[in-house]
Formats: sequence, structure tokens, C-alpha cells
Amino acid sequence: MAVDYLSAINKQGSGLNITQIVDSLVQAETAPQSSRIQENIDRKNAAISGYALVAAELGKMKDYAVSAQGSSAYQITSDNAAIGVKVIDQSLAGAFSGSVSVSSLAKSQTIEFTGFSSKTVAINKGTINIDFGSWSGNTFTDNSAKATQSVVVSESNNTLSGLAASLSAISGVNATVTDKGNGTFSLIINSDTGVKNALRLRVTDDASDTGLAAAFDTSSNNSSKQVVAATDATINLNGVQVTRDTNTVTDLIDGYEFKLNSTTTSAASIIASTDSNSAFNKAKEFVDIFNSVNSTIDELTNKGLNGGTKGALSRDSVVTGIKRQLRSLVTTALPGFEDNPRYISELGIKTERDGSLSLAEADFQKAFAREPLLFDVMVNSLARSSNPSVEVTSPSTVLSPKGGVYNFVENSTDGNGATLGGTSLVGNSTDSGMRQYAAVSGDTSGLRLTSVGSAQTATIYYGQSFLSKLTDYIKEVTSSVGILATSATKAGTSISEYAEDQSDLNEKIAKMTERYMSQFSAMESAVTGFKKTGEFLTGFIDSLNPKD
Repeated sequence: MAVDYLSAINKQGSGLNITQIVDSLVQAETAPQSSRIQENIDRKNAAISGYALVAAELGKMKDYAVSAQGSSAYQITSDNAAIGVKVIDQSLAGAFSGSVSVSSLAKSQTIEFTGFSSKTVAINKGTINIDFGSWSGNTFTDNSAKATQSVVVSESNNTLSGLAASLSAISGVNATVTDKGNGTFSLIINSDTGVKNALRLRVTDDASDTGLAAAFDTSSNNSSKQVVAATDATINLNGVQVTRDTNTVTDLIDGYEFKLNSTTTSAASIIASTDSNSAFNKAKEFVDIFNSVNSTIDELTNKGLNGGTKGALSRDSVVTGIKRQLRSLVTTALPGFEDNPRYISELGIKTERDGSLSLAEADFQKAFAREPLLFDVMVNSLARSSNPSVEVTSPSTVLSPKGGVYNFVENSTDGNGATLGGTSLVGNSTDSGMRQYAAVSGDTSGLRLTSVGSAQTATIYYGQSFLSKLTDYIKEVTSSVGILATSATKAGTSISEYAEDQSDLNEKIAKMTERYMSQFSAMESAVTGFKKTGEFLTGFIDSLNPKD
């Protein structure tokens, strides 16, 4: 109880506890508003704590996703570095064990025309017909599967470098002008790898400017111009000898790519298998982590119905939206692994009525045995090409391509003019003739491609895994500018505003107290005056009465 010093000093006043009365009046008028302000502050503080807890839980899920990416259900071993093996089509790849040796590598034919004074030296005019086939000494056999191509040398391209550019525009031909370092330059022409892809140049001179045939015709003198002969790769698989016109072999065993790096002196032992138990444990780990996060968010957003405990974020649309999006991601289609989209539910992962996930081992093992690819749909983003001469990767840790199936079209062999999904690529050509491309915009941004040989076309498959999509979403909402951080900042701003409201209310309380105290002090003065007047009148009346 407040001490009323005014009443204690003034014994002739009303005798009321004025301070207590004033405090009660002020509290009655301001307490509801003060209580509402404090409730708002407490609610926002709870929301900030809730946002931090949600971010921490999502962080656990992201840590799992990052650690799981790269896990493989395939185990491939090769005891010889001369032969590299990898899975390129999980829908076809199965377990196998094989003995593989390589007695020769596939090579391109290399033809060299020497003795030119510069890259831009003028050459004679005419027409060069390029035939594809195989050479045996100076005897040529046409490859009926490849039509003859031709280059017309005219005023527009009658220089050594101009001829090289015109030849390189032909599919299956790559030409460069090289400085020999001895004061001369050479025109070097390469074919695609494979014995049947060698080149024969048949030249017809322009009647008004002869000399082109003498310089570049190889019809009868191939051996004098040929530096390297075109050859096939020769492979022995489990005792069966086969040949291929490339060192990147994708049709030896379904679903696998064999990269022939060099010839072997002894057979390589290659074993490929799948580990369904490790794959199940990894998938079950995700289900457990998801359910833990889902349970925490459910508690925070519980509306307190039917006697339940109301959560700190029961009315928060931000966290409710995150919960809804996480559940949506679980059922989202994942395009780009094949022609049709895939789903992680195909692994046996089920969504229960309460939003939690379940996974029965028997269901998983059955699905995995049928399609090991489904594990990669969940865990690993995959990029592959329908054309072995075109390789695709997604090395960027910043750019994340959108899953899908895209057409790659290469219009030339100079590293320019290629498109992916209709979007132009940034490219260049290396000294070895390999073209390198990067997608820097659009849905394919982040993909890198390489191509060799003639101008290529390919169907590019890029499947973004479920865990990759999940990681991208969690990074988005938990970043320093994400929705959780901005919501916490807004809540902090609201707390500051409520604190200002409380400060304003405190000033109001002080003024009200001062006003009431002034009013009651005036009343006390009046009561004191009345008492003194009464005492005077009483004394005066008493003085009029006769004394005994």
C-alpha cells in the first residue's frame, strides 16, 4: 500500500488515503492498455524464439541433405586406371562383373599440309570434295553411311585460315592452322575417331586460278600427307573382342559408360553392384529427420483446439506457409531424369494424414530392386546426354539448373552458335578441337557441356534431385534476407513500437497522477478550511453561552 504522506502531515484533512485512491484511479484507466502492450511484446518475443527454432530445425534437415548428396547406390570398382567406368543411365544399369582389356584406342586421322608462310597466305580457287571412309595405303573405301561434302574456295575464303574455317563447318571435319615455330605454318585436318571416318580430299581447280589440287588433293598421295591414321578402339570383354569408333563407349553394357584412357597390358577386373541396404538407411534417415522437423513445427503452430496447448506461432502465416511448402515438396514431380517426371513416393515414401512420412523397408526394397534410379531421384541430381560425343555436367555450387529435358544444337565447330533448350550458350574451342559451353541464363543456367568431332545435336537430361530442391528451398527461407529473418526483424520492430507505446503510456500515467493529485490536494485544502471554519464557529458559539 502506498504511503499517503500528505494525509499523514495534514491531520485536519479528509482522512482519506489520497495516494492510494489516485493510484487506483490511474490503474483502472490504464491497466487494460498496459496489459495489451505487454501481451503483444511477449507474443512477439515468443515469435522470434519460434523463428529461431524453426531455422535451427530446418538447418538440421539441410545438413542431412547436403551430406547425403553424392551418395550412390552403385559401387563400381576397376583395378586398372586405363579404363574408367561410370553409370550414365540408372534406368538401365544393373550389377555386372567383367574382365576388360584394350589393345588399341580409337584415333582420328590427321592430315598435314606444310610449308605455308602465314595463316592468311592466299591460296588458289576451286572446289574440294570431302569423302568419308577408310584408307589402306593409298586405296580408299567409301563409307556409304556418310555423304560426300564439298567446299568452294572463292574470293571470300581463299586464304589458309579461310579454308580451315570452311572445312571445320563440315560435320566430321576439324581444321586448324598451326604455327610450326620454324617460320612456316601448316593446315592440319582431323577427322572423327574411327577407321571408317577418315577423309579423302578430291580437288577440282578453278580454270582461271589453278593450283589448289596440287596443294590439297589426297586422292593418290594420302600416305604422304597423313600424319596419323584413323583407327578403331579394340576391346576384349570377357573373351569377346569388339571394336568401336570412339574411346567413350556407351553401348558395351547397358547403362554404363566405359572411358578408354590407354591400352592395357593385362585385363582390368571391373565389378558393379548396387547396395540396397545402404540406400534404404539413407532414405529412412531422411524420413526420421523430416518427421522431427514436422513435429516441431506442428507444436509451434498448434491452435490449441480440443484442449491442446496453443503454440507460440499458432497464428503465424509465415511458419504455416513453410510447413505447407515442405509437405508440397515431398509430392512434387521431379522432371529430367527420364522423359517422364519421377516422384520420391515411388520409393515407398508415404505421406500420412498428419503430414508425417512413413517408409516400409519391404516397399523400398521392392521399388529399388525394380529401379535403382529412384534412389538418385531422391538423393542425386543427374545430368546426361543422349549423344556420347556430348558431355554435360552441373559443377556450379551457386547456379541451380531447373530439372527438365532440353535439346542441344551445335551449329558449327568453332565454339559459337550452340543452343540448349533454345537459349544461346557461351562457348569456345580448344586447341585440341574440343568445344566448351556454359549456360548462363534461363532454366539451364549452371550446366556445362563439351562436344567433340563434327557439329553435334543431343537430348540433354537434367534431373534435380528431391534433396537438391529441398536444400535450395531451405537456403532461401533461412538466409539472412529470407522470410524467417525478415519476419524476426519485423517482430523486433514491433517490439520497439510497443515499447514506445508503453513509454507514451507511462508519460500519460505520470500526467494523470499529477492531475489527480492536484485535484485531491485542492479537495484536502477545502476540507481543511471547512474544518477550521467549523472549529471557529464552534468556539464562537461556545463563547456566547453564559458561563456557570
